[in-house]
Amino acid sequence: MDKYIEILDSLMKAKKEKKKKEPTVREKEEFRHAWISLANGEGIIGRAEQFLYEGFAFCGAEPFYAYLCKTEDPNATLSMLFSGKCYGNDSNVTFRLVTHLLALMLNDGAAQNVLAPVIKRLPGACLNKEKKRLGTAEKTIEKYLLTELRSDVVLRPLGDIGTKPVFIKDFVTLISSILDGVESSGTIKGVAADNSRKIRKWFADYEATQSVSSEMTAVATEVIPTTIGETVEPLRKEAVHQEDEKVPNTPAVAPVEDIPEDMMAYLIGLLSKASKAATVVKSEGVQQKIKIDALVQSLEDEQEKVHRANQQIADQQATISELRQKLAAAEGDIFLLRQDVVQRDAVIAEKDAEITERTKMAEVLSRDRSKQADESLQRLASKIRVEYRDFVDALDVPMSCDLGENLRLQLQSIFDILEKGGMKFK
Repeated sequence: MDKYIEILDSLMKAKKEKKKKEPTVREKEEFRHAWISLANGEGIIGRAEQFLYEGFAFCGAEPFYAYLCKTEDPNATLSMLFSGKCYGNDSNVTFRLVTHLLALMLNDGAAQNVLAPVIKRLPGACLNKEKKRLGTAEKTIEKYLLTELRSDVVLRPLGDIGTKPVFIKDFVTLISSILDGVESSGTIKGVAADNSRKIRKWFADYEATQSVSSEMTAVATEVIPTTIGETVEPLRKEAVHQEDEKVPNTPAVAPVEDIPEDMMAYLIGLLSKASKAATVVKSEGVQQKIKIDALVQSLEDEQEKVHRANQQIADQQATISELRQKLAAAEGDIFLLRQDVVQRDAVIAEKDAEITERTKMAEVLSRDRSKQADESLQRLASKIRVEYRDFVDALDVPMSCDLGENLRLQLQSIFDILEKGGMKFK
């Protein structure tokens, strides 16, 4: 693991030296591979967590999401992320991490149990230590959500996500407010603008579904009188009360057989009106049921379409997972080859330095030898110079036996000097 920590440290150091310059594609690949390898070996608690936040500028939340997809219990991994020591220390980085993670999950069609904790945590991550919304929220949402979402992404209905409606409401309220700020700036365009409209529709569909659900609940809980007696009883009391006002000395409630004939007619009329009212209520109930059945059928049709789309997404995800595995294997091979190239380059550089040093030494030796040869020749020349002067003096003297004998002696002396100087004649 030390080598991966060393790689990440060197990348972080190079990033600080470059200040605000964006990392290169190669640096991003090296960071991703080294971080995932470190997390696979030691888990995300510890140095891996620290590098995830401090090195967010390299790959965002992508290395963590790649690691998350390979874990056996994604919810436990997310819990470790949200309860980590670095989570929330820097509110801006934390909000960017959670926002980018949400975008990656939506692009990948992540399961609802994985989406739920991220949606639940996102509103809280957008608050600073004073519990106020971050001033960088608009830029973060535009860069890491609107721009990162694919143009062909199919957003999972919010109603299908297994979390409490209050958490979804907080999420919808926050993102809608931030989108208002982003759109009012007038800088949003292209894919980001399209994704903003798509998210607005996502929220509107959820609110419409919630509205239909509320209407169904209201109809189901509405109390409709089941007997005419239950409806007529308050009307009968009202009639008796009115009759009491006309005849003060009449008892408030009289037996049926003692009620006058005109009162009986009045009660019968009230019963008729109550019956008609009950019929109207039942008719409205039937109409509401028809509307609800139509909405339910429409919802089932939409759910069927979503199911087919999800099936297609699942097939595509299987293909993507397979390609990702091949890509990861290829990246591992590339990383090893790059390490081998670096080592070989180091050996070559060492050999080049050695060759340069040996060349310098050879040049020094060559110069020394040349100097020594010159000095030897000068010494020989100084020794022969006396003999040479005698020879020059004898050039104009007529040849004689004595002169010839002297010349022979001089030649012998010259040869002796040359042999002492290192020349070999025998």
